[in-house]
Amino acid sequence: MTEEHTELVAELRALAETVLDRLDPILERAATGAVKDSAADGEPTGSSCSWCPLCALAALIRGEQHDLVTHVAAQASTFLAELRNALEEHAAQVAHDGATSTMGEEAAPAPPFVPIDVTIRNS
Repeated sequence: MTEEHTELVAELRALAETVLDRLDPILERAATGAVKDSAADGEPTGSSCSWCPLCALAALIRGEQHDLVTHVAAQASTFLAELRNALEEHAAQVAHDGATSTMGEEAAPAPPFVPIDVTIRNS
């Protein structure tokens, strides 16, 4: 990798970490149900629909907790945690590859390019 690529990767990694840091608290609040519940204020809670995306969006806008929002937020939190782990593993691998190449050892060569024939048939 050239120095330009290394800088670009570092900038993209920093950007991804910033986005993850800002999304984590939002998703955590939605997943744990820390969104304001208007039923406690004596206001009507609206529809009892627990699967409709439109009802979920309306509940989110009103500041109410909705089953679909909670489920999606929990799944998104898990996805972001795995993405963060992948970024950390990649950074460790890049650091390891950089350390081995500076010690005089050659990095493993890239696998050769193998062309693939593709045939498209009209039905």
